[in-house]
Amino acid sequence: MEDIFVLFILIVFEFILYITGTCIIRIISFGLLKYQLLSYKEFRKLRGKFNKNFFLPYIVGLSFYILLIFVIARLN
Repeated sequence: MEDIFVLFILIVFEFILYITGTCIIRIISFGLLKYQLLSYKEFRKLRGKFNKNFFLPYIVGLSFYILLIFVIARLN
């Protein structure tokens, strides 16, 4: 039961990182790069395959949160 809970949490974090990365890419590129904002069902289908359109927003979102944590730690 605990493993299912952890798996669910990981999937939710992946979804949040993907959505954050997609938004950041759209803002930085002034809308020139358009990555889809997917629903959760579409996200699960995309995540299951090796897809370049999934990894770039995911890495950008992950980098954003790592940078945010680093900045908060440095300011305190």
